[in-house]
Amino acid sequence: MFFNRKTQKRYCKLILISIFSFILGSMVAINLAPINKTCRIENQDKEYNIMNNSKLKNPDLMIIIVTARHITNVKHYFVIGTLGLSNSVLANLKTEQKEHNDLLYLPIYDSYQNLTEKIAKTFSWLTDQLDVGLNFKYVLKCDDDSFVRLENLVHELNHLEIIYVKSHINNTSTVNDNTSPYITANYQVNNAGLKNPRSLYWGYFSGHARIYKKGKWKETEWILCDYYIPYALGGGYVLSKNLVTYLGRNADYLRYYNSEDISVGTWLGPINNLIRIHDIRFDTEWISRGCQNHYLISHHLSIPKMHELFKNIMDLGNMCATELVDHPHYLYNWLLPPTKCCPKNK
Repeated sequence: MFFNRKTQKRYCKLILISIFSFILGSMVAINLAPINKTCRIENQDKEYNIMNNSKLKNPDLMIIIVTARHITNVKHYFVIGTLGLSNSVLANLKTEQKEHNDLLYLPIYDSYQNLTEKIAKTFSWLTDQLDVGLNFKYVLKCDDDSFVRLENLVHELNHLEIIYVKSHINNTSTVNDNTSPYITANYQVNNAGLKNPRSLYWGYFSGHARIYKKGKWKETEWILCDYYIPYALGGGYVLSKNLVTYLGRNADYLRYYNSEDISVGTWLGPINNLIRIHDIRFDTEWISRGCQNHYLISHHLSIPKMHELFKNIMDLGNMCATELVDHPHYLYNWLLPPTKCCPKNK
């Protein structure tokens, strides 16, 4: 069959339109349908590699919000499980992602019961991203009702990195006495001559928490001991890159307990060359302890309260218009058994 030039042009145009429509339709289907696949970024998953279009490919501090020599670059993600979401919600998420590029989609149902799986898959995703150009030094995990004094936290992270992570101090009791009234530290290592840098696990630790038998935090299959293994409370904690990648690469071998923060503490229990830093500036218990201007993270806050604190910072230079203590903090005593770790200050 032969065509004149005008017919040939029209025929080619129809072919191009059909190909473009197929590609566009595929992209829409990929972005709107529930993501029922692994978190690992394969070649065919480039649509989900949200670092692919990011201008900040090598942040020093990665913030996961459930969501250089010095830490100056920061990148954040809100982590969202997409299975079971309606098409309208997925479309809204797509619009949000296009505007802010700060969402990480995971192929799970988003619920408290799946929170441990969510954090494990997030660590796996971060680990996989190392193969496609992402690098980072630390990860801050916090909740979406946590208020983070980011500039102050980054400043303190640089400070702790110098004193603890990269120093040659092997006796943390010496540092505990002289460094800061806010922190106590413990260093676990097989060989005191082990090379730096150490791994960092930084937050507000609990070692005296009994096993929950009821409520949303209950653990029905915990068999390790009578108390939970010391862990940093889930309102916010910081992990070194090598801890994140260790957990990410071994996620399939880890036992998922009901509470994500307890799970992370348990997973990191036997890790060598690890320094744990308990910091009272992490107000990360299940309810806020009040308002203190030295706080780095304040947990369990409403959106209006966050707006109020931010406005105070802008208008007054301080987070708290009036400092107050609703209930006391404790300094973790690493020299005592975990069950006696945490006497409350009066």
